[in-house]
Amino acid sequence: MNSEGNSEVAKLIQAHLENSPYSMEEISLLLGFQSPDMVEGVVRGERKVPLDKVRPLAEALGCDKRQLFEPVLRSWFDIEFLDAIKEIFAGGSSSSTEQEWIRFLRELYRENVPELTPALRRRLRLFARVTS
Repeated sequence: MNSEGNSEVAKLIQAHLENSPYSMEEISLLLGFQSPDMVEGVVRGERKVPLDKVRPLAEALGCDKRQLFEPVLRSWFDIEFLDAIKEIFAGGSSSSTEQEWIRFLRELYRENVPELTPALRRRLRLFARVTS
């Protein structure tokens, strides 16, 4: 059991649970559990989120599916396996430089990714010219 990964998932869920319109009992029902025991165990970092429950859990919590799915995968699998999955499924879809930019922007904005408006595009272009 990857308790560090479970802890990361638990913190993420706790942060979003406060803003969720659902109670822990309601989230449990939305996930198809008979009682809140499983969700409570996940929130305490004692249990792993079943992979098939990530999407409905993210929807119930109102968080980005990717933001939740990545730490859940890390709680289940070691980094080498996850790197292999990324390599296989990303398979040439973007360059490593592009992937680094995407990773950086996701890290920077977390779930609050702003809309790419014309004003933001201009600022990014200006920033790119200044740093080049």
